[in-house]
Amino acid sequence: ISGEDGAHVFISSGENVRLPCNNALHGCKSTTWTCNRFRHSATVKLIGPGIKNKDTERHERLSLGSDCSLNIKNITKEDYGSYSCQQYVNGQQQGADARVYLHVLY
Repeated sequence: ISGEDGAHVFISSGENVRLPCNNALHGCKSTTWTCNRFRHSATVKLIGPGIKNKDTERHERLSLGSDCSLNIKNITKEDYGSYSCQQYVNGQQQGADARVYLHVLY
């Protein structure tokens, strides 16, 4: 489901999901994906720019698609939250965040 404030993706736990990045630049080297689980929690950088962050507990389940989408394998209920795809060129953000809200059904 897509809306002005971002896309909403509904997925059952245990499945694989692809979160679209609607503002991707060619090559995905400038792509950064962040996740925020709660309104007032810290934002976690998952991928960026173009490189997976090995410090997150779920990094083995993450991959970047050829279209810069974020692929998450074996969804758990802890994966829910607001995901943002951002593009950075020479340290400057290009365009607006592409937001995707992940809802996990269990």
